Amino acid sequence: MVGSPSGPWSWRLILYEPRTAIKSQILADFFIDWAEMQYLQPVPDPTHWKLHFDGSKMRSGLGASIVITSPKGDKLDYVLQIHFAASNNVAEYEVLIHGLKLAKKIGVRCILCFGDSDLVVQQASGEWDAKDANMASYRFHVQQLAGFFEECEFHHVPRANNEAADALSKIGSTWQAIPPGVALQHLRKPSITPSPDSDSISVSSDSRASQPNPPASQPNPGASQPNLGAHQPNSVASLPNPPAPQPNPATMQSNPEAPM
Repeated sequence: MVGSPSGPWSWRLILYEPRTAIKSQILADFFIDWAEMQYLQPVPDPTHWKLHFDGSKMRSGLGASIVITSPKGDKLDYVLQIHFAASNNVAEYEVLIHGLKLAKKIGVRCILCFGDSDLVVQQASGEWDAKDANMASYRFHVQQLAGFFEECEFHHVPRANNEAADALSKIGSTWQAIPPGVALQHLRKPSITPSPDSDSISVSSDSRASQPNPPASQPNPGASQPNLGAHQPNSVASLPNPPAPQPNPATMQSNPEAPM
C-alpha cells in the first residue's frame, strides 16, 4: 500500500473522522430499532393461548378486564368490578390473577400474557423487584399461578395493542351496562392480605365505611318500640268489651222482677 499510488489517499481515509451528525443519526436509528424490538410480540405457538389484561381507575370506581383468546381465535371477554379502594396497579394484578385462574380452570397449558402496565409485567416476569409490600404479595401470587402452566410468559405491549381489554376495563370502572356476551364478576375484597405498610389498598377506609352500618341499625329497635306502644292502646281499647256484656245479667234480673 505504501508503494502504490493510492497509498497516501488510503492513509488519509484512515485518519478521516466522519461528521458527528452522521454518528448522531446512526445512534438515533439504533435506539428507534431497539425500542421497536421491545414491543415486538413473540410469534405464538399454535398451542399457546393469549391473555390480554388491563385495569382502569376512574372517579366512579375501579374496574379491570381480560380477553382470553384460544389458538383457534375464539375469545372470552371478562370484566371485573372492584368494590374496594385501591390503586390502578392493584386492579391490573387482580384481573391478571383472575385471568390465570380462569385459564387454569379451562385446562390451558401454555399461555402468553400481555399487559400495558410496565410495572406489573416486569414484576410478574421477575425482571423488577417489588418494593411495595402489597405489590410483592401480588407478584408472589402471580408467580405461584404461573407455575401451574407448562409455559407462562408475560409481555409488555403498548396500549394501542391492548385496545379490547382497555375498552372493557373502562366499562367496568364507569359502571356502564355490560355488553352481551361479556362475563362479569364483582370483587369485594383483595386476593391478598393487605399490608398496613402500603397505601395501595385502603383497608382503613373500608373499615370506616363499614362502621356506620351497625349504628344505622340501632334506631330500628327504638323505632319498633313505638309500634309496640301503638299496639297497647288497642289492648286497652279492648278492655271495655268485657264490661259491655255485664248489663245483660242486670237486665235478666229485672225481667224476673217484672212478673212479680
